[in-house]
Amino acid sequence: MNPWIAFIVILFVLFAKKKQENFFGTSLKNIYGEPLKSCRKYKGDQRGSWDRGGYCSEQGVDTGLHQICFKLNNRTKNFSGDTGQSNWSPSRIPKGKNNNNHCMCLGAYSLYKAKQKKGLLKKTMNELNCSAIPETAFNSEYVKKWNEWNGYELPEQVVEGISSLYSQCYRKGNRKQKKYLRGKFCNLADKKEGKSLRKTNIYKKC
Repeated sequence: MNPWIAFIVILFVLFAKKKQENFFGTSLKNIYGEPLKSCRKYKGDQRGSWDRGGYCSEQGVDTGLHQICFKLNNRTKNFSGDTGQSNWSPSRIPKGKNNNNHCMCLGAYSLYKAKQKKGLLKKTMNELNCSAIPETAFNSEYVKKWNEWNGYELPEQVVEGISSLYSQCYRKGNRKQKKYLRGKFCNLADKKEGKSLRKTNIYKKC
């Protein structure tokens, strides 16, 4: 093979590998420190941006990080349009059904909640399936992913995104789960990348 062609092929493979979505399935724990649960609601549904097992287990700084197991229903079905995407989310609710789940990106979810905080969108609650969200959503290297969303982001939107995740899932947890979740939040807030979380009322309880 021509050396230049071989070189181009190698570069293509390396670039493709860098951009490839990486999923880790059942090897991950959820935000309660327990085995990650599947986000998929309906058998055979392959459109939820999850791995083959239906887990929101995507990892990596070069991907969208679909880690938020989100409940789509009549209140939240316009999530995609509300976050600057094409209007694909209404079609995720099967005909004859009134809800479905989908793995949303960290940045899209935090923008969604930041817009609600500013009164740009109607507030929604209880849209998360907490047991299906990996604890890696609290990784310090992913704060940047919470804060960015295709040019539509709002300043420090990570604060509303993670605060909403924490508040919803804390209410649903038992004593052990709450303790673990608080530890994940406080640990991130104490890191340089998560310093914006220190101004929240949640951090006062750390």
